[in-house]
Amino acid sequence: MRGIKIGKAAFLLVIAIALSIACEARAFEMKSYMVTMRDGARLATDVFFPDNKKVKRPVVLIRTPYGKAKWAQIMAQAFVGQKLVWVVQDTRGRFGSEGVSSSFMDDSWDGYDTVEWIYRQPWCDGNIGTGGVSAMGITQYVMDKTMPPHLTCQHVMAAAPSLYHTVAYQGGAPKRALIMSWLLGNDFPLQVLQMMLSNVDYGGIWEMLDLTHEYDKVNIPIMHMAGWYDMFLKGNLDAFVGLQEGGAEGARGNQRLVIGPWTHMGFLGVAGTKQGEIDYPGNSQYSIFKIPRWFQECLRGRDEGFMDGPVVRYYVMGDTEDPEAPGNEWRKSDVWPVASDVTPFYMSADGTLGEKKPGSGSKTIVDDPANPVPTICGANLDLKAGPCDQRELEKRGDVLVFSTPVLEKPVEITGNIIAKIFFKTDVVDTDFAVRLTDVYPDGRSMLITDGTARASHRESDRYRVELTPGETYELNVDLWATSIIINKGHRIRVSVAGSNFPRFDVNMHNGRYFDINPGELEDAAKTGKQRKAYIHNPDLADDARVANSTVLLGGDTASHILLPIVAD
Repeated sequence: MRGIKIGKAAFLLVIAIALSIACEARAFEMKSYMVTMRDGARLATDVFFPDNKKVKRPVVLIRTPYGKAKWAQIMAQAFVGQKLVWVVQDTRGRFGSEGVSSSFMDDSWDGYDTVEWIYRQPWCDGNIGTGGVSAMGITQYVMDKTMPPHLTCQHVMAAAPSLYHTVAYQGGAPKRALIMSWLLGNDFPLQVLQMMLSNVDYGGIWEMLDLTHEYDKVNIPIMHMAGWYDMFLKGNLDAFVGLQEGGAEGARGNQRLVIGPWTHMGFLGVAGTKQGEIDYPGNSQYSIFKIPRWFQECLRGRDEGFMDGPVVRYYVMGDTEDPEAPGNEWRKSDVWPVASDVTPFYMSADGTLGEKKPGSGSKTIVDDPANPVPTICGANLDLKAGPCDQRELEKRGDVLVFSTPVLEKPVEITGNIIAKIFFKTDVVDTDFAVRLTDVYPDGRSMLITDGTARASHRESDRYRVELTPGETYELNVDLWATSIIINKGHRIRVSVAGSNFPRFDVNMHNGRYFDINPGELEDAAKTGKQRKAYIHNPDLADDARVANSTVLLGGDTASHILLPIVAD
């Protein structure tokens, strides 16, 4: 089987559906087509019919870079049993399709042409939906930039509407493990990876892969599904909010959102209830058969409770070991984010974290790119993902740790989280990596969420400005969002470091991003062992420097984290 974990996640979803319907065999017909795009390239497409293909029915389309043969008959049964025609297509340059893969850049018009081709077929009743998870969700968001006139609705899971801001770069820092492992591990042309690495500023090529500035083109309802530990969480949330508030008629006010306590591999229970090192209750799972039900409603007009039900359903996580602890339950809302009191928690030189602003203080991080702070779980793909104990990191001398006193009552944090770091440094560029953790009574420091920001991109994602050594700067670090109740007897902890590698690439502190030898990329693409070794070894330039960065902790430059606290 080709592909790394992103392909495996899709394949596990296939297996889950197969097991769920194994006792209920369903007959269907299948026909293969080569569908011609506007430039003449032909894309391999399989169509599955629930019975007589002469009967016009609603159609669900999935476009995949992982090979339609992996989905084919098993997935078809889940949909044809619902009297829906199922269409699965290899994206351009992948498996049976012609052309050269550009990793999503052709999916706007290829998706448009495929939807319109489906509309012209005698077996389509004019109602067409698209679905899919991860890369198959990204193909949907990218397609919406052209908005096919005969597209009816979508179901988008674990995906991002802007590949720059969510997939390749976060806070200006390259997501090394994700982009390299996915592209190298799935046999995409090396030119695609080189394009992503050479375009470190937003603009140009990235705008071709960004729906966020074109939400007003979209005129359909979409079910967005996200995971608190998913690597595309922010993308799904941004798309929901942007389309719910700024979409065209038909989209505005008609979006739906589900957020669960899931990693990228944890959607729909394909990997059980355990996420990282925490085993959530059975109620954390989401039935795979709600997906066909969504299409029954938006394509066939049946009332399945989606459009008349809650706009947002989100899972509030909690202490899974205390049966009396609050949380670990689903909630409903008409909006996202939900109402909260955004409260600054200040970091103090004595290692405490609290709501009182310190009068003065500072602490210094010595950040050596040759010895980066390692990634331990988080919103990852090929790396271990989810909530894991961070104590090993917190012992390091290059990690600053700040903790609240033991909580006397539970504290709910639900919403978007930003850390504001005030600092001085002796280099022209540096990163700050911030982690938020839930500290259990036994000392475990369980990751909730994290984020990284690159200082040279502090003014804009479109250009970089070097630092002047010795001057004071403010840097916003976006930790994305969460929903969790920290139980009484626990503590809230924030750690600050200069790296989180290889989740994010190291900053060499020389003003440049990459010093990559194309030959090394070719070697790394050959075997999984070589790829893993390459990804886990930073590419250090000859002029890479150690950064001495002072985090300011008092007065008007008191570094702090903004936590959205929800009242009891």
